[in-house]
Amino acid sequence: MSKTTLVLVLPLIVTGCAYQPYPELPDDIAAQTAPGARQLAAPGEGGTDGAAVDETASARAANVSDVARREAQLAPVSQEVVPPPPDPASLQPADSRELKILLGQRRFEYYEDEQVVWSGKVSAGVEEHPTPRGEFRVTAKDIDKRSGSYTNYFNWPTPMPYALQFNGPYWVHEGYVPNENASHGCVRLRHDDAKFVYARMQVGDPVTVVE
Repeated sequence: MSKTTLVLVLPLIVTGCAYQPYPELPDDIAAQTAPGARQLAAPGEGGTDGAAVDETASARAANVSDVARREAQLAPVSQEVVPPPPDPASLQPADSRELKILLGQRRFEYYEDEQVVWSGKVSAGVEEHPTPRGEFRVTAKDIDKRSGSYTNYFNWPTPMPYALQFNGPYWVHEGYVPNENASHGCVRLRHDDAKFVYARMQVGDPVTVVE
């Protein structure tokens, strides 16, 4: 594999609609993607023919969306949430819950009984794939959702854990949150934030997306 292809491929492994820090890659894939690895072969592909591997990697990189390519070039951003959100189980039951997405601020606010309980950073849709604005409701929850539209470098469905569906193909879910909008229209939250919101929100609760 050429150095140029390797530099491009490695960031693309973890980009897409969502980034999930777990589970770790299988040992065979992790070994192939480790720094200094001579070849990068996808599952089920042989690694003995360097030219074939290089051709496969180039072909797969060519299929990556422009959105993911741009994201792969961004400087890394810490995904740690400090301070962490409260333990969902420690909160009293609420009569009402609402999630507000403030696109202009790239932030969310989570309300219970009309009081802000938690807030944090988000990354929403890029200009060519905008996040829909309006008043919606949670129509489904999926703690281990995988994208039906986008795949990562290995052609595996992109992970979208702690997902709340609010408008057709659009979900609020855990994902990598850089310092700009970077998704295909979904709203990404960092792991701790997404886990907290998912635990508290229920199907039917309002989701408001404003500029």
